[in-house]
Amino acid sequence: MRLESVRPGAAVALVLIAFGGLLVWRVAAESRSELAAADAYRQAHRLDRAVERYRRAIRWSWPGSMNTAEAVTALESIANELEASGDIPGALLAWRSVSGGLAATRSLYSGEDPDRENAHDQIARLVALVPGAAIDTNLSNERLVADHRRLLDEEVSPDPWWGALLLVGMATWVGALVLLVRRGFDSAGRFHWAGARGPIWGALAGLVSLALGLLFA
Repeated sequence: MRLESVRPGAAVALVLIAFGGLLVWRVAAESRSELAAADAYRQAHRLDRAVERYRRAIRWSWPGSMNTAEAVTALESIANELEASGDIPGALLAWRSVSGGLAATRSLYSGEDPDRENAHDQIARLVALVPGAAIDTNLSNERLVADHRRLLDEEVSPDPWWGALLLVGMATWVGALVLLVRRGFDSAGRFHWAGARGPIWGALAGLVSLALGLLFA
C-alpha cells in the first residue's frame, strides 16, 4: 500500500490505535514494576517503602485490574499487621494509601468501591483512637468515628461529568478550528462561508462546553 493512498482519517485512526496500545503497555509495565518492588520491600521488612510502592502500583493500574486487587490486598494485610503491633500511624498510612490509590484510578462511570469504602471505615476507626484536639475530649468514640467518616465521604475532586464535558469541549473546539482552516478558505486564502459555517458553529459549541466544564468541574 502506497502512502499516498492512505486516507487522512485512516492515518489518524492508526496513530490513535498505536498511541492507545503504547499507553496500555506503559501503564501495565509500570504497575508490574511497582508491584514487584513493593513485594521485595515487604520481604525485606521495609514496610514503609512497601506501602509507598503498593500505592504507586494501584495508581498505575487500570480500574479493576489484577494488579490493583493484589496491591490492595497487600496493603490491607500490612495495615492489619501494623495495627496488631501497635503502630497506629503506620496502619493509617496503609489504609490511606488504599483510599488514595483507588481514588486516583476512578473513571467516569465508577460507582462506590467496596475496598475504598472499607478503607474509609478503617481510617475513621483508627483516627478516633489517636488523641486529638481538646475540643474532641468530651465526644464519644462512636461520635468521633462518625465525624471522621463523614469528612472522608466529602468529595473534593473535580466532578467527573463536568470534567468530561471540559475535555470533550476542548477536543471539539480544536477539531473545529482545524476543519475551519481546511474548509473555510480556498487555496488562495479567500474565506468561504458555505464551508466555514459548520466548523464555526462546532467551535462555538466546543468553546461553550469548555467554559462550562471550567466553571463547574
